[in-house]
Amino acid sequence: MICFFTIFVSHNLNKMNTNVTYPEFGYKAHELNRYIEASGLFSILLNCGEIVHHRPVHVNDFRNWLSSHNIVDLRSAEN
Repeated sequence: MICFFTIFVSHNLNKMNTNVTYPEFGYKAHELNRYIEASGLFSILLNCGEIVHHRPVHVNDFRNWLSSHNIVDLRSAEN
């Protein structure tokens, strides 16, 4: 029973950690303010005012990750 509990807790902790950051992107979701994307290149405004750029391998997955963390897409905010 203890072994199962350890595996369950470990698995859930890993799940939580992967949700905070996106693979090959050096910032956590809480550091991001808003973004705009063109041709797979994301320009992202950080909460500190800095702008960073990221070209993910899986564009839709990255966009979905941003959306799941309520990061504003400037194009949709314009409508």
